Amino acid sequence: MLKTPAFQPTIQKKRHAFMGRFLLLIAAYFFAGRLGLLIPYVNPNVSLLWLPAGIAVAGLMRYGNRMLFATYIGSVVLELSAGFSIPIALTMSLGNTLGPLLCTLILRHLKFNRHFIRRKDVVWFTLASMAGMMVSATGGSLTLWRYGLIQEISPVWMTWWAGDVVGTLLIAPLLLSVSLQSLALLHNRGKEALAFIAILCAINWSIFLMPEYQLQLTFVAVAAIVWPALRFGVTGASLTALASSIFAAWATSTGRGPFTSPDLHGNLLILWVYMTTMAILALLITALQAESAKAAQEVKEAFERINKVASRLPGLVMQYRIRPDRSACIPYASDAILSIFEVSQEQVAHDALFLFKRVDQRDMENGKNAIREATRTQSAWQSEFRFHRLDGSVRWLYIDGLPEPEPDGAMLWHCFVTDITDRKNAERDLRIAAFTFESQEGIFVTDAQWHLLRVNHAFTLITGFDGKELLHQKLQHYYTQQQNDHFYDAVLNSLKQHQFWQGELWNKRKNGEIYPQMITLTAISDSQGEVTNYIGSFTDISRHKGYEAEIRNLAFYDPLTQLPNRRLLMDRLQHLISRSSRSDTHSAILFIDLDNFKTLNDTRGHDAGDILLVETASRLQTCMRESDTVARLGGDEFVVVLEELSTSRDEAIQQTDRIAEKIRQLLSLPYQIMDFEHHGSSSIGVCLFQGNDITVKDLFKRADTAMYEAKTSGRNAVRFFDPAMQAVLVVRMMLESNLRLALANNQFELYYQVQVNSDGNLIGAEALLRWIHPDRGFISPADFIPLAEETGLIIPIGLWVLETACAQLKQWENNEDTRHLSLAVNVSAKQFKQADFVDTFSEIVSRHDIDPTRLKIELTESTVLDNVDATTEKMHELKKLGISFSMDDFGTGYSSLAYLQRLPLNQLKIDQSFVRDLSDDENDATIVRAIISLGTNLGLNVIAEGVETSAQRSFLIEHNCYAFQGYLFSKPVPMDGFLKLLKRPELLK
Repeated sequence: MLKTPAFQPTIQKKRHAFMGRFLLLIAAYFFAGRLGLLIPYVNPNVSLLWLPAGIAVAGLMRYGNRMLFATYIGSVVLELSAGFSIPIALTMSLGNTLGPLLCTLILRHLKFNRHFIRRKDVVWFTLASMAGMMVSATGGSLTLWRYGLIQEISPVWMTWWAGDVVGTLLIAPLLLSVSLQSLALLHNRGKEALAFIAILCAINWSIFLMPEYQLQLTFVAVAAIVWPALRFGVTGASLTALASSIFAAWATSTGRGPFTSPDLHGNLLILWVYMTTMAILALLITALQAESAKAAQEVKEAFERINKVASRLPGLVMQYRIRPDRSACIPYASDAILSIFEVSQEQVAHDALFLFKRVDQRDMENGKNAIREATRTQSAWQSEFRFHRLDGSVRWLYIDGLPEPEPDGAMLWHCFVTDITDRKNAERDLRIAAFTFESQEGIFVTDAQWHLLRVNHAFTLITGFDGKELLHQKLQHYYTQQQNDHFYDAVLNSLKQHQFWQGELWNKRKNGEIYPQMITLTAISDSQGEVTNYIGSFTDISRHKGYEAEIRNLAFYDPLTQLPNRRLLMDRLQHLISRSSRSDTHSAILFIDLDNFKTLNDTRGHDAGDILLVETASRLQTCMRESDTVARLGGDEFVVVLEELSTSRDEAIQQTDRIAEKIRQLLSLPYQIMDFEHHGSSSIGVCLFQGNDITVKDLFKRADTAMYEAKTSGRNAVRFFDPAMQAVLVVRMMLESNLRLALANNQFELYYQVQVNSDGNLIGAEALLRWIHPDRGFISPADFIPLAEETGLIIPIGLWVLETACAQLKQWENNEDTRHLSLAVNVSAKQFKQADFVDTFSEIVSRHDIDPTRLKIELTESTVLDNVDATTEKMHELKKLGISFSMDDFGTGYSSLAYLQRLPLNQLKIDQSFVRDLSDDENDATIVRAIISLGTNLGLNVIAEGVETSAQRSFLIEHNCYAFQGYLFSKPVPMDGFLKLLKRPELLK
């Protein structure tokens, strides 16, 4: 075969390498032989330690039969150097070459491993060495005998054979095992190697060179072979065995050591056994170690394979050991333990009971029972349980274990644990899906061409069709004016684009009835995006449609009168204002309030009031045009909206006035309510508007202002909105705003009007509220008291009056001149009707620690008679504290003598309207005499207010009224002025 230039360097390198090995083998053979000849036995040319035989075996094993010629040349050169003739050297070298060749052929046949990784490699190597060296021993001894160099063949043959065998066992393994890796191991453990060499030298010196040596010490050298065999492998063990053997052979040949004795054959045998033992032991230990390492590696690889397989399994493979003392551990677990139990295998290798603390308590008892039964029957342990993870979530786990009893009484379970949460969720979802499919909604499933595949029971109940009747039939469309082809095309497009459509459909039942349904359609696609099925779910919304109408009616109409309510009215007004911008016509809004409606409700009950409201609504509708709107805002308030009035403002006002007056007269007619006839009236406020220059809110304000003006004028009237009314309202709003700040800013003050007796002595005073505004100055009580009543501010103001009056009364008690005085305080009806008035009043009196008998509460007739029973109860409770009561403005209301007798009053106060014209009006004089007589007969004190003249005072004294209050004595004054009056009592007479 022709070689290309590219291959020439490679071939040259191989030739050089071969020649190097060839010459190296010859040199090694020669020098090893010369070393062996230094230790002669039997014959000067026969050694018991013949290393060249091992060198020849190692060369043939490593580099092949090409080294036979190198072995032969080395042997010839060695024999010639030993003094043998050429024929003898050539003949003996033939045996020295064939013996290693036979040994090598045997080892190759047996597939010997030169690294001695198996014990059988040691056995084969030993036997092959013994067999092969028989050839070299036979050839050598016969040659020596043939040429008359020895007399007896047997001793020489035996020594020759033993020397070749030992030399092979000692040097061949070393040469076969040496490599860069083995040398690197020796280098890496250099310090350890040096330490061992020192120890080895000491051992051999102790055995072979000490004057008094003992044969037993040789076992120390044999034992020492274990260290290098375990730590340095074949190379280290072979070196150790070789060194010890050379030392022993040399010592024995020089007559030293435990193997020296007169019996030469005995010495040779013991030495040979020693060296052979050292060599074989070194090889056996390394082989055992290699087998152990291999077994460990195989176990490790098997474990890793199992672990890899286990890690790929969808679960945890583990062993669970329950000890006789009921403790437990997990000696083995795959990597999945970290994801399933959130612990490492090391954490549970000795104690795993803590994991049970995270098992859901609901599953503990069933789990314990399952493992007890499995232990008793030695059968599989299978259980499902919930496991709480560290983040608080719960996972479902399934365990399947097989038992294996252990000699110490423990039970080892081989378990497989899987997370079945997804399966559990899927089962739950299937149950829900199954339940949902049989829910109250009608559900159907079709294929991609809308052929029916399955329906639920609700489908049959709603439509009347059995699923079997429609099975594999195409669903039919029901057509109406709205549900046409375009409509269904839009549905299909939505399903195609969004896989979903929801809306209302009209459909037909089996009996022909048309009904509305709310339906949801969903398209189901496969992995390629092709639609495979459609799912529809629907409900019969016939009843809901009725509910919608009812809800709309409730949302936009008054349930009592069926008139439009505030919401619908506001919408219509907004629409009307928007349209007015495109029209020249006027419109008007009439705000109607029924007069004294509350009185009817309170005296006759709410049923009577409801009848009146219904009748009012009916009357209003009779006088309206179709374009007009009648609405009820709530309570007794109605609104009428007039549209399309004249384009002329004056004519529109006249039109509106005629309609408003007609309404007023119509609502003034008697009402037949149950078993009585009711006469009512109404107050009507009117606001005219045109265009969109006004908002709905302002429109209502103006109409309400006009209605309020109608109320103020005496009720049963019609009033049109006037800007002056709005100005009054603005002033009223400002007054209300200032009134809310007045209490916080301490703008109120109590004035005191003296009360005197017939002798002119001061007996007390009435506390009167005054408002001193920082900008407007003094504001009359007639202006702000009614406003405070309307807004509810009278309650906190009244509390301030009580607090201030009690504080003043306490000051009077601490003064000798004022200790005897009483103080009257007015309490409004709203304040007195508060549920906690008695408790609040009692707390104030107690906190100020006053004499309650000096405090007098003045109540008006309307306050007292509005709810006589409740009022009487409160008055009695306050009476127990010592509080006295005076009925203010007596005679101006609808006084009832029966009620007057029940009330725990102390005093009647004659209203100033009767006292003012006492001298000129006989009727007033008669009323005053009657009030005084009534009070005297009932055992009540009588006091007259508004006394301004001496004639009035004289008349009152003449008719047995001895207490007075008025400008004749003093006008209401602040506390400073009141104290001046105390200092000058003559001013009161």
